[in-house]
Amino acid sequence: MVDYGAFPPEFNSARIYSGPGSGSFLAAASAWSALAAELNSAALSYDNVITSLNSEEWLGTASTAMAQAAAPYAAWLTTTAAQAEEAATQARTAAAAYETALASSVPPPLIAVNRTQVSQLQATNVLGQNTPLIAQLEAQYGEYWAQDAAAMYSYAGQSASATKVAQFQKAPEVTNPSGQATQGAAVTNATANSTATNTSKTLQALAQPATTTSTNATTTAATTAATTTTDPLSEVWFLLTGQTSLPTNLGTLVNGYSPFAGLFYNTEGLPYFSTGMANTFTQIAKSVGAIGGAAPAAA
Repeated sequence: MVDYGAFPPEFNSARIYSGPGSGSFLAAASAWSALAAELNSAALSYDNVITSLNSEEWLGTASTAMAQAAAPYAAWLTTTAAQAEEAATQARTAAAAYETALASSVPPPLIAVNRTQVSQLQATNVLGQNTPLIAQLEAQYGEYWAQDAAAMYSYAGQSASATKVAQFQKAPEVTNPSGQATQGAAVTNATANSTATNTSKTLQALAQPATTTSTNATTTAATTAATTTTDPLSEVWFLLTGQTSLPTNLGTLVNGYSPFAGLFYNTEGLPYFSTGMANTFTQIAKSVGAIGGAAPAAA
């Protein structure tokens, strides 16, 4: 510890009055309190989730293993929150110690006035007339010295104990250290299986078009043959017009019939033409008497 009694009051008062003040201690106390609140909230959430999963929704060995793994971490959160709150309290104590030391220290202007008056009295003390006043001012200066030393000793002791923060412990492991390696192996295996599956599908896809084409051709031929064999109207229409598809409307029927209309007309009219010719020759034969006796004489 520094021997503050060895320093004059000018030194001790100047240091305490020119320091950064208690603002940094109060800011640290506020930060520690906020951290303690967050840690307490996290610990409470962990406890609630573990209790809910272990007793209501999630049962079995996996639930037990999860509870056993998370319980130490929840306990660490609670312990660390208490340590953070203790650190906040200590920071507030250090701030209060500083304010007490500041109030107990002699203001530097008073010390400066004392020293100035002593110097002036000593300069004019030719016959010793100023000796009593000089002695009085020196006594006052001695009191300032003792007062500053006491204030600094007290502040040093209080701040030293207030700024001792307990060592924080590292958070316990709650996961399996080999979990990442296991996951990496699983991903690699899954990727390999996926690659093999995709290769097999690609080979099947390459072989499928030929089979599909052959199957489609066979199916089309079978369908055509079955349609041709089992549809008499299609056969008749094919024999008449040479077309393989039956007409679906009147226009299609007329278009299919038109090329053969002349042939059908001539074929159908030929017997009537022959009958007319026979009747004509019969009448001529009757007129000349070749049939039915002699022809009547002309009048």
